[in-house]
Amino acid sequence: MLSSRLFPRLALLSVCLIAIVPFASRFHYVPLPQWWGEINVVWLTVLAAVLLLPATPALFDRVPRAAWWALLAGLCWGLQPWLVPVLFPGMSWATALAWACMALLACVTVTLRERFGQRELTVWLAWALLAGALLQSLIGMAQLTGLAEATGGLLFYDHAHPTSNIFGHIGQRNQFAHYLMWGVLAGCYLHAAGKLPARWLWGLAAWLALLLAWAGSRTILLYLLALSVLALVWHWRIGDTASRRLRNVLWISCVLILAAQFLLPWVNQLVSLLSHESVGGASGLERLAANGDSMGSRRFAEMHKAWLVFRSHPLWGVGWSQFAAESVRLQPLPPFAAAGFNSGLFTNAHNLVLQLLAEMGGLVTLLVLGGFVWTVWPYFRERAELEHVLPLGGMAVTLIHSLLEYPLWYLYFLAVLVIFVALAPGPGVRLPRLARLPLWLGVAALGWLSLTGLTRYDELLGLYTPLANAKANETRVARLAEIVETEPLFAFHALNTLDNYLQPTREQLPQKRRWLTRLAAFRPYPDVLLKKAQLEALAGDENAAEATLGAALASFPTYAPSFLNELDPREPAWAGLRRATEAARQKLPPQYR
Repeated sequence: MLSSRLFPRLALLSVCLIAIVPFASRFHYVPLPQWWGEINVVWLTVLAAVLLLPATPALFDRVPRAAWWALLAGLCWGLQPWLVPVLFPGMSWATALAWACMALLACVTVTLRERFGQRELTVWLAWALLAGALLQSLIGMAQLTGLAEATGGLLFYDHAHPTSNIFGHIGQRNQFAHYLMWGVLAGCYLHAAGKLPARWLWGLAAWLALLLAWAGSRTILLYLLALSVLALVWHWRIGDTASRRLRNVLWISCVLILAAQFLLPWVNQLVSLLSHESVGGASGLERLAANGDSMGSRRFAEMHKAWLVFRSHPLWGVGWSQFAAESVRLQPLPPFAAAGFNSGLFTNAHNLVLQLLAEMGGLVTLLVLGGFVWTVWPYFRERAELEHVLPLGGMAVTLIHSLLEYPLWYLYFLAVLVIFVALAPGPGVRLPRLARLPLWLGVAALGWLSLTGLTRYDELLGLYTPLANAKANETRVARLAEIVETEPLFAFHALNTLDNYLQPTREQLPQKRRWLTRLAAFRPYPDVLLKKAQLEALAGDENAAEATLGAALASFPTYAPSFLNELDPREPAWAGLRRATEAARQKLPPQYR
């Protein structure tokens, strides 16, 4: 039958598109900026599962280790709200649903491997990663040259640094570099497998090396070391012509990438001369040598805080997604006084292990990390194959990045990691036919939830910006309050939107204080803390107002000048807040005043 041949091919295409489409999405709208990228992962996974329904072998014929690992993680996240006081349990449940989707993706991946074989599936995945990297590199080049700025919003760019902050459509330079490294690795594998001629490989490698230099990611140097060691070890294990070829091209590609880091200043001068304007920023190597920003010290401070939070909550953690409030609470302590003038709200500890320890506790962290090791162990226990280098190298890049940033907090990065993990050797556990029915019901539920969530997402987008009509805004506030109280999956995002309507005035003061107190306890952004302090001062609660403002100025010191602009001198209740803010402003280095 045509469907028995066509549908599995379409399922294979759907899985490969997970490595391209979510990363290239230009739809990033508050209050859920990653919605479209992440929901595309869910839709493509469910679509692939449905397409495999009439296929042979059937989906869920065998359940791989990766699926059991993801289901265990989902169970941990789903149960935590009953074990730990959390302000927004829907955040935990949404993560549990994401893990359920990853379990489905692992089953789809293994079914495709059984259908097409390890070589063909890996080649398809490599082409997808290479195509995605090239697409992102073209977007990055458009940003560098200023073309992105001229497209009228079609392409992303940094308004403050339009030709020096290069991040593709992924939105962050380190994640951009992470993705491009996957592309380099994919190109090297395709050449070793006889699918990509040398002349194309070296042209693509040189191009991606240059874009990696413009990305300015310092973590690249660790990627190069890890991939070089992996290429050596796997050639030692395999010992044939193809593995030697892969080792050589990976080593040469790493040398190209490193050379581009050194050559970037001259390339910038050449491009600036040709374009008659200054373009390009510092390479990762230059940034590492300069060590001139405060981000590094602030990262280590957040890691230290995460460790302190874990020590205070060793068993079950402080609660999923609740590290941000702990970070602000701990910032005034003496160890963090000199953490650098980086006034962003750090909702993440910038280290995967420490973040899990702080928010999920020691037991869940042990289960997740131990389960991961159990899942990937067959790569090292079974016979080594050339096809293993792509998933292992991809995992190495992701895990290194995860020790310094938080890529796996985005479902599309996690999805590609799960594909890599699912490709580990081993047939998985065979399920009886009767056991597949509840799994298919789970697929249907996942698809239904993703579609119904689209309606609420669209509603929140429409409610995000207040109107000029006060009566209409009252109706919007009531609707947002209803979502906060009745729809756990969207409660935090609705409250975050509701904040746009809460002005620091005496009207409806008790209700405003209640909403701001709840939001500040979960996401103490600087503007949220300031409004909370203003409302507390208007209510005559001066001690609370001073404490709230003190926390804001300790965590976000460079906001002091903007805080002064918001504190109207004509309001006598804010006189004390103005004095404290002015004193904090005077202590800032001149460039921040």
